[in-house]
Amino acid sequence: MACPEQCPPCPRNCRRSRGTTREKLPQECSICMSDIASLQIIQVEMQNPVLDDLLDPIRELKRDVEQKAITRLQYEGLHKGQPDPKAAAMEKYAYYQCHKCKKAYFGGGEQCQERILDDKYNPADLVCPSCSSQGRIQNCPKHGTEYISFKCRYCCSFAVYYCFGTTHFCRTCHDNPNLLTSMEKHRLPHCPAGPQGKQLPGNICPLQIDHPPTGEEFPLGCGLCQNLNSF
Repeated sequence: MACPEQCPPCPRNCRRSRGTTREKLPQECSICMSDIASLQIIQVEMQNPVLDDLLDPIRELKRDVEQKAITRLQYEGLHKGQPDPKAAAMEKYAYYQCHKCKKAYFGGGEQCQERILDDKYNPADLVCPSCSSQGRIQNCPKHGTEYISFKCRYCCSFAVYYCFGTTHFCRTCHDNPNLLTSMEKHRLPHCPAGPQGKQLPGNICPLQIDHPPTGEEFPLGCGLCQNLNSF
């Protein structure tokens, strides 16, 4: 791949001649070979008017993620005592770009994103709650869809975890997600369903609501407007 006609300033002062490929240069250009939005070596945001058309959408997405992460940190009461709330929020939470609407959405904790790094993972599975609810989600007039609470996908509990950018879990189901994600849908317990694939007796849902079969995502309402706890 040839260097661009107007190469951004290079911290290594690399020299480029027309038609010369990067592999043939005496030294690799640190900027050309690094992430387009930031320089991995000197850790600063890239600023170059030649790349503004490419960088502006990335910068806007980054600002949106930072604002959402800080708001969530405050929502969970974890911002107090933090010397740098933005850095703490960006380290704690994972945000993904919705495959459908292209907006950033909360996808769970940073520790739960290993599955996303799998090369076999399908990017089309990364869909925000608003796009994935098939019209069932109601937009909160005050807080939008960012803090919509969900039922646990695998039992009749309130979800408190959102993992892989796709799946809501209650605390107990989150302790052993592989057991549930590998279970065929027809083997999952029906309502009333307990955590970890347990079939509860009777026919009264602990949530006292009508909802789709176990194994499907289902929104419950705005979490900022309610105080929802897992049973």
